[in-house]
Amino acid sequence: MAQRPADTEANETLLRLAAKTVDDQLGRELKYPDLGEFFSSEYSAIYSAPNSSQQILRRKRAISLPDTLFEQYNLLQCRCFMGLFPEINRVWITIDHRLFLWNYADGGQYESYEELDQVIVNVALVKPKKDTFDDKVEYLLVIATPIEVHLLGLAKGSGATPHTLYLTNMSVPTDNVAMKSIVGTAEGRIFMNGSDGRLWEIEYQAEEGWFSKKCSKKEVIGSSLSYFIPTFLNKIRVDAIVKVIFDQSRQTMYGLTENSNIEVIGLSGNPTQRGTLKASSILQEGKRRSNHHRTMDENSFKIVDIHVIPTTESRDVCLLAVTGTGCRLYFGHRTPMDYSQRQADAVLSGPTLLHVRIPPTFESAPEGILGAQGQYQIHQSLYSNGVFLAAHALTDAADALVAAAPDSGPINKASTATKTVGNTYIPKMLEMAMISGVEGKIWAMAEVPGVDLAGPIDPSVVRNELAVQLSRTAREFLVLTNSGVDIFSKRRPVDTLQQLLLEGQGSEAEIAAFFEQYGHVEACAMCIAILCANPSLVPILNGAQGPVAAFAERSLLEWGGKRDQTERTANERLTTVSQMGSELGRPVSQSASGQYTYRHSGLSLYLARTLRPIWKHKVIKVTNPARGQVDSEIPDMVLTSVQKDLIAVRAFLSNNVDLFMPRPVVSSNPPGESDQIEIENANAETKSLQALAMLLTQCIEGIAFVLFLIDSKMSETVSNISADSQQALLGITYETLLTTAKGHDLCRELVTAVINKQMGHHMSVDAVSDTLQRICGSFCNPGDVLFYKATEHLRQAKSSLDPVDVEDHARESLRLFKKVPFLLVDETHGRNKLNGVCKEYTDLKFFPGAVELALSCAQDVDPSNKAEGYVKDGMNSKDVRVEQFSHRMICYDNVLAVLKELGLDSTQGPLSNFAFHTLVTALEFDDSLFHTQLYDWLLTHNRTGYLLEIQSPYIEEYLKQCTLLDGTRDLLWRYYVKVDDFGNAAEELGRIAESTRYKLDFESRLEYLSLAVSNAKSYPAGSDPKSENGRLLIELEEKLEVGNIQLDILQHLKSAIEGCIRQSENGALDATARQENRQQAQTLEIMYQNCRTQLLDVNSLYHSYVEPVKIYESMLAIYHASDIDDEFHVRAAWEGFIAKVFVESEDSGRNPLTEIEVRVKDLGRRFYPSAKVTPISVLVQTLERYPYLKQTARYQASPGWAVRILREIGFPIEAIFDSFHGLIETRKNEWIGPRASLFLIQDIEFLLRVWLAESHGASIITELNSELGIAEDEWTTYGSGRHQSQSLSPTMALGSSASGTLDKFRTRKVEGAIQAYIRILESASWTPTPISGAFDANLGGSEQEVRGKADRIVRRLRAIRSRLERLR
Repeated sequence: MAQRPADTEANETLLRLAAKTVDDQLGRELKYPDLGEFFSSEYSAIYSAPNSSQQILRRKRAISLPDTLFEQYNLLQCRCFMGLFPEINRVWITIDHRLFLWNYADGGQYESYEELDQVIVNVALVKPKKDTFDDKVEYLLVIATPIEVHLLGLAKGSGATPHTLYLTNMSVPTDNVAMKSIVGTAEGRIFMNGSDGRLWEIEYQAEEGWFSKKCSKKEVIGSSLSYFIPTFLNKIRVDAIVKVIFDQSRQTMYGLTENSNIEVIGLSGNPTQRGTLKASSILQEGKRRSNHHRTMDENSFKIVDIHVIPTTESRDVCLLAVTGTGCRLYFGHRTPMDYSQRQADAVLSGPTLLHVRIPPTFESAPEGILGAQGQYQIHQSLYSNGVFLAAHALTDAADALVAAAPDSGPINKASTATKTVGNTYIPKMLEMAMISGVEGKIWAMAEVPGVDLAGPIDPSVVRNELAVQLSRTAREFLVLTNSGVDIFSKRRPVDTLQQLLLEGQGSEAEIAAFFEQYGHVEACAMCIAILCANPSLVPILNGAQGPVAAFAERSLLEWGGKRDQTERTANERLTTVSQMGSELGRPVSQSASGQYTYRHSGLSLYLARTLRPIWKHKVIKVTNPARGQVDSEIPDMVLTSVQKDLIAVRAFLSNNVDLFMPRPVVSSNPPGESDQIEIENANAETKSLQALAMLLTQCIEGIAFVLFLIDSKMSETVSNISADSQQALLGITYETLLTTAKGHDLCRELVTAVINKQMGHHMSVDAVSDTLQRICGSFCNPGDVLFYKATEHLRQAKSSLDPVDVEDHARESLRLFKKVPFLLVDETHGRNKLNGVCKEYTDLKFFPGAVELALSCAQDVDPSNKAEGYVKDGMNSKDVRVEQFSHRMICYDNVLAVLKELGLDSTQGPLSNFAFHTLVTALEFDDSLFHTQLYDWLLTHNRTGYLLEIQSPYIEEYLKQCTLLDGTRDLLWRYYVKVDDFGNAAEELGRIAESTRYKLDFESRLEYLSLAVSNAKSYPAGSDPKSENGRLLIELEEKLEVGNIQLDILQHLKSAIEGCIRQSENGALDATARQENRQQAQTLEIMYQNCRTQLLDVNSLYHSYVEPVKIYESMLAIYHASDIDDEFHVRAAWEGFIAKVFVESEDSGRNPLTEIEVRVKDLGRRFYPSAKVTPISVLVQTLERYPYLKQTARYQASPGWAVRILREIGFPIEAIFDSFHGLIETRKNEWIGPRASLFLIQDIEFLLRVWLAESHGASIITELNSELGIAEDEWTTYGSGRHQSQSLSPTMALGSSASGTLDKFRTRKVEGAIQAYIRILESASWTPTPISGAFDANLGGSEQEVRGKADRIVRRLRAIRSRLERLR
């Protein structure tokens, strides 16, 4: 799998370091002083006269006027004028009324214009107004005669093709005024001054208007009527303007008058503003500033020329005036006001004289060059971006050329040197000067427009010759004389170094002097330029091979190996200043570290200058906002030029990497502090070198990518990226594009747009991706290529009609996509890319592929599964892991979208094959967080059936979490049942039943307990009490038993509440009673609601509900559940229960004994055979006494009432017999007295008959009745009725002791008891006596009646004994 670059962060760090280095170097060059900063003193006169190898100008070529023009000159009748048009490579020559444009470049060709009949006195070349002429017209020729001024259109020819002139039919009269000076502006305005000293503007337009001519002139300074007043009616100026110049940057015009006054005319305002610099004032101020230098003598003072100093050179200095003695007078503004205000005031008051530059003196120059007095006689000059040329008149027929230019080496060294805190750098005006003779008289001088090799030069560094010397061809100047044109080339520092290396193979002294003059860093940068064969050097040196390259390399080694003390990193310098205030007191290891060698600094400087044409420029610009069209901000030719230079640097660096690698540090043993500093510096330099090499590659490939975009319809490509990205791209610079993650991401998005465009046109992407990988691999890395190839396979799958082919291409695309999943979900491609691929897979019915791809992406974007930890830790929004979580959610959403497409969110019943295989594919991924998301999704769509069918290692844990919610509490135990894990199911059901988390009513809790018991019983080992599940079953059964008790309590409470409510509404009761019932109902209701909330233990039930409310059934149930062996409390509970039933029955008008019989039977059966809760002795005593209580005497109890109850409960007859017999023998409590014994013996007799019937069949009852003469009675009915519903098995026969039948042993015991009963009855006295027992008073009847009853019982007992004897 292609991995996400692991060193991305490291690469970004290196690129930031390289970008910072480039910024520092470019910022270093901005330190070059403004021209005004040199004028700290009032005058200066420091010059250096360089040797022959460092002359300012080198005569490159001398071109004589062609013979044909001399022939034309011989036809001269009146006047001849000449001038230079370097913009079109022409010298203009007028001979009377004819105009010739001589192509000095080839020496012989020229164009002519001979349509005028007046003498031409002046010619100018200006830019036309926009949208006035045909697009082919690039310039206007302004031809002035004494009568008219004509405008001609001019279209430049290319190469040897001549220029073309176009008639415009535009002219204005001059009224016999010769125009001495004509200037034009960039906007197409034309100004001229005439021999009358006035200043005019020519106004022209494409068509005539109602009140305006097609071409006219107006006086710039004058009344509004001057437009209509003929020129001859105006007075001629006393002090005529002889020359005008225009400052385009300040929209200001300057005029030089015959009397050396300077007029300042502001054109930006309306009306036009005007000011004047008086010659007298200039002279006086100049003398003062120059300390009355002889060149400022009032007798010889005359200003012969003026020149504009644009804002690109200085914000304050605006005008240069040249005197006849060679002095340069610099004018400007030094008021600390706002610049715009300064500009307006400059017009009203005029600029002030800031500085006087004394002309150079040349000690070695012949006396004839300077004249007898050593004074200059300047009659013409040129100033252009620091270079000053002046025509010095030697004789009437010969001139000398004086030149001066800044000595950029010392200036640059001083301005870029590291300053100590508190020191202020004050620039000094340092110039090199030369004087050279020329052939003939100088008519004009001009600079040839330079060829910018990499686009327009940044105005901020245009004055810094060292910064721009390689950005364009060497500057050339034209000097027009009456014999021809001399072309001088400005020698750049790099030309000087190259010459030194070429001619002397680098004399050590000269090379050392050069490095000292320009600084080691600058000199190293120039050596690197020579070694890289910079294009600006090609015309001078053909290639960088040979001796020159060898000596340049040697110079780098010899002079560039030391540390540059000025190249401290900006961060360190800031830290030093802020923390220390100075270097003093700082540890040596800190104050000396972070320094690079000269050659390394030279390399970074050269690289920065190579990148300057693009570095801070925006990548694209809007060309048509309405249509959204964009184009490259920088022309492709400039980009190509910069790229070629960068490729040359990379090749040089690759071949000479050892040249720049720090030398091994030879340290002492042990290493000292200085050794450690050197090691740190070497490591820092190595890292910086790596950063620069990486930046080189990044820039080369980035430019290649932009050029590719230009060739592939940039507007269409940009329109295919997101709106946010389009906006970001409009504001991004090359620096950001090439060195930041933001720029890299934008590039990748553009690459994606290119590919999408190809696919949109149904074209193969292989060629495009291969091209991008070849020319800009860092923007289209191998992962990108795999991505695009996968996209191509996907496109082919969509376009194919063959199902097999569709599947093959889809699977191949999946295979490729899985190798680069990070490209689908990173910030560049974004969520929509993964969405789009998954959607296309879905359209192809390739559902498992979509799921597999999305989950592969999830694992790649978060390989350490930080998202899971983020979820477990509470999902804090400030957690750094939120990004991984968000990326995983993007992937999971795509999976769920596929499952939704398959209907898993709505379909019930079995899944389709597609859905089944897709779900299986998803579940096979070992991704716990995804499983959680999937399960949540199924739950959200109520698909618990699908959820419970899932077999995965995560489902059980997930379902455990679901139990925390009320709505999903059943899922876990249902899952356990599904997988036959009944033990865990039982345990979970029991937990739910007891949990207070859920809002369950009591019946539901009891139902859960019941289900828990059922599942525990279903477990194979559930019946084994020794096993864990066996113990669980016991525990659950006990809880269920207690739960049933609680249910009984609730039912009792509810019934009691209803009873109280009925009583509270019973009008037969008084108000107090009704109120008491209402209060009791409220109390019981509270108890009822509290009891329903949860399952309670027996202690809580007993003490909180059973005991306070006296719920005797539940009391007995609790004794039974708790296995309590406490006869006292059990007796009390039974007695309380029966008493309560008795009272309730009487209150409701029912027979209490009947109710007691029914209720006791039910309750007894519930607890039987528990001897602890149903002790037979207690029941016999309690039941036997009830029919004979005084308050129950009115209710007739059938014989054997208690016996029947106990027997129906299930007590064995023998046990009942023993309990009754025990009462007779002990005669405890109320069972004292003959009548009490009679009561007991009467029931015992009944019991014995039942026993016989159950032991020997129903027929024995008939026999006994016949023997005793007894008709059918309750006893018979009981016996026969019982045997009708319960037949006796053979084991019930006599002698079978298994079920308590009367065997021999028991028969003897019974016979003995019967004999005792007979004795008691026969010996008893039935005469009424004081009550001896509780029941005696309740027997009723006379003595005779009681004795009769006793006799009947005795007869029956004897009959029974007789029968027993026979049976025995």
